[in-house]
Amino acid sequence: MQSVEISAAGMILYRLQALGVEYIFINSGTDYPPMMEAYAQAKSEGHAVPELVVCPHENAAIGMAHGYYLASGKVQAVMVHTNVGLANAACGVINLANSNIPVLIFGGRTPITEHSHFGCRNTPIGYGQEMRDQAALVRESVKWDFELRLADQAGELVDRAWAIATSLPKGPVYLSLPREPLCDTFNTSLTALRARPTQQPVSYAPAPESLCAAATIIANARHPVLFAQRGARSLHGFDLISSFVEEWAIPVVEYWGTEVTLSAEHPMYAGDEPKYWLANADVVMVVDSQAPWMLDSTNINPDCNVIQIGPDPLFSRYPVRGYQADINLAGDVETVFRLLSSALKPCLADQNWQVRGRYAQVAAHNKEQKEKRETILTAGRTGPIGKPWLSHCLGELANKYHAKIASELTTLPQFARFTHPESYYQEALSGGLGEAFPIALGLQLADREALIVAAVGDGSYLFANPAVCHHIAEVMKLPVLVVIGNNAGWGAVAGGTRALYPEGYAAKMAQIPATTFTSSPDMSALAASGQAWAMAVDRAEMLPVVLEEAVNIIRTQKRSVLVDVKLGM
Repeated sequence: MQSVEISAAGMILYRLQALGVEYIFINSGTDYPPMMEAYAQAKSEGHAVPELVVCPHENAAIGMAHGYYLASGKVQAVMVHTNVGLANAACGVINLANSNIPVLIFGGRTPITEHSHFGCRNTPIGYGQEMRDQAALVRESVKWDFELRLADQAGELVDRAWAIATSLPKGPVYLSLPREPLCDTFNTSLTALRARPTQQPVSYAPAPESLCAAATIIANARHPVLFAQRGARSLHGFDLISSFVEEWAIPVVEYWGTEVTLSAEHPMYAGDEPKYWLANADVVMVVDSQAPWMLDSTNINPDCNVIQIGPDPLFSRYPVRGYQADINLAGDVETVFRLLSSALKPCLADQNWQVRGRYAQVAAHNKEQKEKRETILTAGRTGPIGKPWLSHCLGELANKYHAKIASELTTLPQFARFTHPESYYQEALSGGLGEAFPIALGLQLADREALIVAAVGDGSYLFANPAVCHHIAEVMKLPVLVVIGNNAGWGAVAGGTRALYPEGYAAKMAQIPATTFTSSPDMSALAASGQAWAMAVDRAEMLPVVLEEAVNIIRTQKRSVLVDVKLGM
């Protein structure tokens, strides 16, 4: 068996390639010369290794890996620089964990020796960047973390990191890379560089007795309802849920939905309001929802049965989550619904009368809600632009072009009415702002022919380090459409203050303190820094025209376009 001498840095690159990692989103530093050398050697010798995508800020690197996974289902890698780079990445890592997105995160570590070792400290910052526990910056948000100690561990640690990240429930992992072991070399076989993974990810399915119990409860339910937030995460899973709820006439509520679970044109789509459906529910199915409704204002009937479904039905990472769980069906959503549909099939013929009754109830409720929406949209079609009309126009764009929208505090799904399973990704329900624009870049990198939209508030846009994102879009030729719902501040904070203190001092002020920008930045100048086309619109009747013009520029000129939507309602 032929042997080869390789550095730990080189082994990491080869193992990532073998695991299907196509890109390393990197913000490099003085800890990464061995990685640069190994990459250059592999390229010069004609060996395939993941491509390096230079990201001038770590938040962009994390977001692009996030978006690439959403579009492709393929795990990517991020490399950041020592403790300062990891600190910049931490917000994005929190979002990855919250959304169960697997990403391999590597953090360079300042050299641990001062002399006598290849790779030892050679700049003063090596002292200032040393931490006793660098991984503590992200430990609560990763599934696994470790530090490379010996060069010949590199391959097996990368394999293990990948297997854990892609095991249910999926999520990010972190490996520290001190410079000395990263520089060190060892002998290994050529086959080891490209071998299959030494560890495989873990998957699981619900226990048969749990499936049987759930099927019995659902078959005998008079008023079942399904709550979902994160969608099915697969096209087949989307189809399974669609068929399941149609067969059993189970309304689907997407309260704070972060992905599309059901087409808005589906007869069982029931909007986003929990209270109406919980009032009489006797069975509630909760599908991968960290907070299907708010316990402070809404709860279920005492006799109601609750079935929690998802890769981690109890959300075990969360110290506090008091939602009832009478039956847990643990597994990926697609698998659970495939097994549940099979378990329920023998019961369907006996339930036709109840199914017909539920169809009528959902249809009547949807008709009433549609009339309310149309009243709001009719009033907003001309004059100042409101968020409902902006959302409607974005939904029209997504449905017409099969576009993918990464939204951050901008889109109201009940007005957007998305019909395709990959139409919409809302910001993670963890509050780490600045992710939608980078996620859109990752989506575009994974699918260069798709129309990708970053729909962001002006505050969220600024959180994303927009000059960095526009720069990446230009360098990588990723022509995304950036739509800014510009209300000159943080509308979510202002709304939250009024909700908590409706008669308070802040609510009586003309502006809620610390929520408005005295002067908004010139968004067009930020876009121009990355050669993006910039447009602005402040009239509702012109918004569809401007958005279509933006799509035409993207399609014909392959340039990113920013549309600054001045919100007035």
